[in-house]
Amino acid sequence: MLPPSTANGRAPELSLPAFPWPPPRYSAFASIAREWVGPGTAPVLGEVAGRLERAFNIAGYGESSYYRIPGGFALASRIEHIREDASPFAAPERWAVDTPRVREGFIDYIRALFNAPPGFYRVIVFVVTDQDFAAGEHAPSSAEAREWVTGGGLRLPEHIAALPYGPRYYTTALIYEFERRGDEPQASVRTPSPAPGQIHLEQAGLWQALAAR
Repeated sequence: MLPPSTANGRAPELSLPAFPWPPPRYSAFASIAREWVGPGTAPVLGEVAGRLERAFNIAGYGESSYYRIPGGFALASRIEHIREDASPFAAPERWAVDTPRVREGFIDYIRALFNAPPGFYRVIVFVVTDQDFAAGEHAPSSAEAREWVTGGGLRLPEHIAALPYGPRYYTTALIYEFERRGDEPQASVRTPSPAPGQIHLEQAGLWQALAAR
């Protein structure tokens, strides 16, 4: 049986761009407590997405971009300029990288790093899925990043938002930390990061925002 179509003729599962899967090797990660994002007795993915968006907003990110992954979704942050201890610079220096608008896609954020001033940068990607996964073999290089799907969604499609956040689901923050040295033309991913994932989230203000519910 053919999958149902949306009004524009696209299958629902294709209405959101795909995030690379398995995800490219990340700098650090942190598990997010289920009760922080899945309220009530029968939460759905849309409620999880709302909690994650709210945390991004409280922490000052303002923009985030949705992607499709097996069994769920990914939510990517904008690029931020950080110190070596994982703490962000104060605005406007925190957002000093000239990033494109969120609708242009996650990879466009990564591309912006390749013209950034020397220093450290970070992208945080929340993944919500019921599938087991491990990091890809390679970290995202500039060449690989240019092949990633562009055009992240501004909101979670209804057919994904309505899915139950059942017992097999879990939420993980993937941290991609980049460093651009003064003598290098491009930024590269730090693998692993000197700071664990929870420290990155705490320094970003996301851990506190999620815990507060």
